[in-house]
Amino acid sequence: MTRVFAVLSHIRDTTFSYELSERIALASDIDVTVVSYYDSSPAEAALAADTNVGLIPLGADSRADPGAIRRLRRVLTTGEYDLLHTHHNFVGSLARLLTPRGKAIVDTEHANHKEHYSLPQVLVNLPTLPRADRIVANSEQTLRSLYSAERLLTRDRLDVIYNGIDVDRIDRAIATPDNPYEIAGTRLTCVGRFSETKNQSLLLRAFASIATNDDDIRLTLVGDGPLRSDLEALARSLGIRDAVEFTGFIDRDAVYQLLAATDLYVQPSLSEGFCMAVVEAMACRVPVMVSEIDVFHEVVGDAGVFANPRRPEAFAGQLYDLLEDTDRATALADRAFERARTRFPLEKTATEYRRLYRDLADGHPKP
Repeated sequence: MTRVFAVLSHIRDTTFSYELSERIALASDIDVTVVSYYDSSPAEAALAADTNVGLIPLGADSRADPGAIRRLRRVLTTGEYDLLHTHHNFVGSLARLLTPRGKAIVDTEHANHKEHYSLPQVLVNLPTLPRADRIVANSEQTLRSLYSAERLLTRDRLDVIYNGIDVDRIDRAIATPDNPYEIAGTRLTCVGRFSETKNQSLLLRAFASIATNDDDIRLTLVGDGPLRSDLEALARSLGIRDAVEFTGFIDRDAVYQLLAATDLYVQPSLSEGFCMAVVEAMACRVPVMVSEIDVFHEVVGDAGVFANPRRPEAFAGQLYDLLEDTDRATALADRAFERARTRFPLEKTATEYRRLYRDLADGHPKP
């Protein structure tokens, strides 16, 4: 039995690293315990009642919470485990620092380092990266985004394992005969935190040029974040507030139902590490239009349409053309459906991590 401690910042309904831990733990020879830095109980951690992973909540109220750091050190120095898996930047670095020598360590990097992390964040992560036996990036683009110092200190220990989507859960969610999100007109959807990086402001500007000539079209923005009030104000100033729906956070099954009732999924991000939302839309057989950035060429491939994420007029033109060409949209949706379900199923991701865990737990030396 390989015993694993997966150290996370927190657990929420959309926390992929927790979902991955649950799927990995389905193997009979792997036991996974999640150590959550900020959560103080299973209820706060949004832990499923029937979960197959253990939970150790540390209840931190800040990054530098001395009590939580002491509890993490105690867990890592006295706990019974063979392998540590770190995910999130500060907490991951802290866990690698506190883990005793001789424990196998896997680290997963989830974001584009040059676009997502500030210099202080890189400097927090960098000193402990060499302690990991394997550094896994969730895409080739994430791997390429590592700074030269990060690559130099971890060379020959780098790998790529793509994130994965829970196809069975998606299918269960969208199997409902009466989808509450169905509308008579056309729906465009975008899912993500309301932030500069996700670039919803460009999408609103592009949508405005279409909506002013079409009363039967709606844009649904799913999520929340620091820019929500700014985006709502922008929609009002563009004269499209009545055509834009801000849902706030909704649960995962509801997101899948919404995607199944969507005519076109749009992701105008300036940077991504992988982007689960795009792949989930693809798995719901929705045509996707995405930013002209490297990671989307890697993930979406020839199953989507690309547009300049810094030019609203170009984005609007691509949106209009795809909405008008229904045959093309249908063909893209079919291609996206096949690509998402064959290349990025969660079980494939879990299988690759299980293989890595077993190799390291068996005492294989660093490559």
